[in-house]
Parts: sequence; structure tokens; C-alpha cells
Amino acid sequence: MHWIFLILASICEICWLYCIRYLNFVSFESLITLQFLQKGNSLSIILALIGYAGFGIANVLLFSMAMKKIPASTAFSTWTGLALCGTTLVDAYLLQLDFTATQGLFMILICGGILGMKMSAPSSK
Repeated sequence: MHWIFLILASICEICWLYCIRYLNFVSFESLITLQFLQKGNSLSIILALIGYAGFGIANVLLFSMAMKKIPASTAFSTWTGLALCGTTLVDAYLLQLDFTATQGLFMILICGGILGMKMSAPSSK
């Protein structure tokens, strides 16, 4: 179950990252003074803010739940690797960014490293 928490934490990290990416298009002054509410895309900005808070909190909670039974080094490397691979795939699919065979090869190596970390992690009681 703790590995599921870790995978879900990685998914939340990816979603959180894209909320930040969307909010980068909005100025900080516009957020503080609520000027973004006067624009036509205010609902999407509000949803991005809610997603930023929600995914951020869920990420931290799920990651901390996973670390109750998974060693910190294994949990962190797995969480980072899954988030990296997931972000690369989302960039390629949704944002139509280039995805090369070399990137695919290195993603396979990252996933192999994750499996190796999981298999070599000391069992916890």
C-alpha cells in the first residue's frame, strides 16, 4: 500500500508542477490585487490556484505516508524518478514537445533504477 502512496504522490507532483506552469502566465501583482478576476480566464486561474494548494498538500501527505514503511532514500529517488518520467511524457503528449528515442532510453534506465531500488530496499515490519 505504501508504494501506491508513493506513486500517487508522484502523480500529485506532476499535477502540481503544471498548476505552477499555468500560474507563471499570471503576474504576482495580479494575484495579490485580485485583478485576474476581471479577465475572461479567471475561472481557470482560480482552478490552477486550488490545484496548486490541493496537489501540493496531497503530495506532501502521500509522500509522508509512503515514508512510514519505505526508506527515505528509496522513497525520494522513486518519487523523483517517477515525477521526472511522468512530466516528460505529459510534455510530449499534451504540449506536443519533442520526444526522442534517447529520452525514451534514459526513461527506461530511470524506471530500471526505480525497480532496482524497490527490490533492494530492506524489508520493513
